[in-house]
Amino acid sequence: MKIHTDNAKLKHFLKNAENIDLANTYEEAEVTITGRFKESDLHNNLKAVIIPFTGHNGIDLNALKDNDIMLFNTTAHSHFVSEKALQLILAMLGNTVHYHNNLKGGDWSSRNLPSRKKWVSLWNKHVGIFGYGRIGRTLHALLEPFNCTVHVIDRGKDYGNAVTEKSLAALLKNTDITVIAAPLTSETENAFNAPMLNLLKGKYLVNVGRGKIIDEKALYESLKNGLIEGFASDVWYQYPKENEALSPSKYPIHTFDNVLLSPHTGGFTTEAENRMHEAILKTIQSIEKGDTASKLDLRKLK
Repeated sequence: MKIHTDNAKLKHFLKNAENIDLANTYEEAEVTITGRFKESDLHNNLKAVIIPFTGHNGIDLNALKDNDIMLFNTTAHSHFVSEKALQLILAMLGNTVHYHNNLKGGDWSSRNLPSRKKWVSLWNKHVGIFGYGRIGRTLHALLEPFNCTVHVIDRGKDYGNAVTEKSLAALLKNTDITVIAAPLTSETENAFNAPMLNLLKGKYLVNVGRGKIIDEKALYESLKNGLIEGFASDVWYQYPKENEALSPSKYPIHTFDNVLLSPHTGGFTTEAENRMHEAILKTIQSIEKGDTASKLDLRKLK
């Protein structure tokens, strides 16, 4: 079975793995490893696409469905993304960046004055998790030492000791902090619109899912009007080409003091690359053996 990837490091890894046959050209490949796939990428030999991460929003699902091409992904990064979510929560509530930037210039943030800005503890908070897949479940476990009560939308799964809510509106109303950990689909895109964001008055929002799950203009207006107490995100609306300087949104979201910015680094750890390579190799070996149980159900993806 011939394998194709444009990723130089992954290609080197697979080249040194046993019984892996790398394709000389893309058109020879039976399996391609990519996070971007469109209808024009179809060819007669192709049997499967492997996404080297979790999200499938860069894949033309209809092209795969119509041509009986299997889709796989790897969740090797998921627990790192959960950890990033926890980092963002703690840094945002802890006022960490504000204190740091002030003290670099000798400003002790009014340490000896009544106006000193306090930070907020995570202990005993009610945390809503929007998207209870591997990332959401791992985050749930990470929050347990803080005695947090986790809330999720009830979609008929096993949620452990989480409190189940009937809707997104209920989730937002009944929690102090909401963490978005869902993939971008036709159902989740702009799910956090103006009416939903209005329910976050005095509350906190964290996004490690995808930027477009939150309506961009509505988010800006909510921050400008002082509605949301704090916003932290690792995922955005605008991404640079190569090393160009580019704001993460067409709106000046980055200018607000209660916004914490992270440049989509959730899965970018010192350990992640090796784990991703190993997960992809395992998937390839399973496909070769005829074991396709881990393929995504294209009928359920939107």
